[in-house]
Amino acid sequence: MKINNNFFPYRICLIVLIIFFFLPNADVLAQKKSKKKTKKWNIDIGLATIYDDNILKYSKKYLDKFDKREDEGRFNINTYDDLVLSMSLKTSYTFKVFGKLKSRINVDLSRRQYINNDIKTWNNMVIGFRQYLTKRASMKFFYSYIPDFYINHFRDDDWVDVYGYTKIAFQPYSFAKEAYGFWIQNTFYKNTRIMLNFSYEKYYHNKHFTEYDCDNFVTGIKLYQKIHKKVRLLMGYQFTNSDANAYDGPDETKATSDDSDATNVEDRFTFGINWKLPRLKKHTNDLNVECRIQNRYYSSKHYLEKDRMHAGRVDKNFRLYVTYNIKLRKNLKLSAFYYWFHRNSDTEAIPNKILISDEKDYNQDQYGLKITYNLKM
Repeated sequence: MKINNNFFPYRICLIVLIIFFFLPNADVLAQKKSKKKTKKWNIDIGLATIYDDNILKYSKKYLDKFDKREDEGRFNINTYDDLVLSMSLKTSYTFKVFGKLKSRINVDLSRRQYINNDIKTWNNMVIGFRQYLTKRASMKFFYSYIPDFYINHFRDDDWVDVYGYTKIAFQPYSFAKEAYGFWIQNTFYKNTRIMLNFSYEKYYHNKHFTEYDCDNFVTGIKLYQKIHKKVRLLMGYQFTNSDANAYDGPDETKATSDDSDATNVEDRFTFGINWKLPRLKKHTNDLNVECRIQNRYYSSKHYLEKDRMHAGRVDKNFRLYVTYNIKLRKNLKLSAFYYWFHRNSDTEAIPNKILISDEKDYNQDQYGLKITYNLKM
C-alpha cells in the first residue's frame, strides 16, 4: 500500500479548517481574558540555501561508477551533488482552555527543492497540539507526513528474474511516511529539563519494493542541563524497533518468503552543547553543536546467499550538526550551518564484508545559510 500523493494538500486544507473552527471555541472556554493584549499567533518563515555533496548517499564505488557512466539504468540524476532550496512555514496559535495553563496548536510545512535533480525534491507536514500541565511541565501530541521521498534506483529482484541484469531492472526506490508521536517534559530545579518521547512510524514503499514496508516503534529520553548561564548541555538516548514486511507476494508471509528482510533495531546516542556567545555589536548570537552515534543491527533470518544486503549486517552511523545563529533584528535571524554524515557498514558474515562496505559506506557534507523571519500577532 502507498499513500496517494494527492492526499497531501487535502490534509492541509482539512487541518486549516479544523483550526479556524476550533479556535473561537477555545477563547469561549477560557476563564478570564487578560487585560493585557497578548499575541496568540506566531509565524516563522524560513528560507535556506544548502550545498549537498552527496545527495543520494552513494558509496565511493558508486560515485566512481557515476563518473564513468557505468551501470546503465541505475543513475537517474544529473549530478550527485546539488544546491538545495529549503522553504518552511511554521505557524502556531496559543490559547487557554484549562485556567491559566497554555494550550498551543501548530502546523508546519516545509519543502526541499533540488535545483538540478528534481527527482529528489520532497515535502513534509507536521501538526501538533501542546498542553502545559504546570508552568514547567508540558506534553505534546503530533502527526507528521511525507508524501514521497526518493532514495535511489535499485534492481528489483522480481524484474531481474524476468529481464536479467539489464537497465530496465533498475526501478525507483521511494516511500511515503506517516508518524504519530507524543512527548512529555518537565523542568526540575530551574536548570534541569527531562523529556520522554514515544512515536509510531509507518513507511509505505512503492510497488517495486513493498517488502521494505515497515512499522517503527521509537522510545527516547533527553536531558537538557544548564551548567552556566550561557551554556546548556544535551544528552539523549533513543531506541527504535523496525519491523519490516519482508515479503511482497499476495500468497507469501514473512515466514515463507525469501525476499529481503530489513528488520532491525537501532540505538541512538546524542550529545550536544548550546553556547550563548558574547554580543556581536549588540546582536545576540549562539553556537549549537550536536553529535549523534547510531548503531543499527539487522536481524534477517535468511542465509547469506538469499539476503546479502542484510544478513548479519551492522551499520555504524555518525552525524554532526554545527549551527551558528545571530539575530540581525528583533524578528530576523540568520543561521550558518554545517552537517556531516558518515556510515560504516560491516557484517558478521566474513565473506560478505567487502561487498557490504562497497555498497553501503558513505560520507556526506552539507553547508548552508538560512534566514528566518518571525511574526507575532
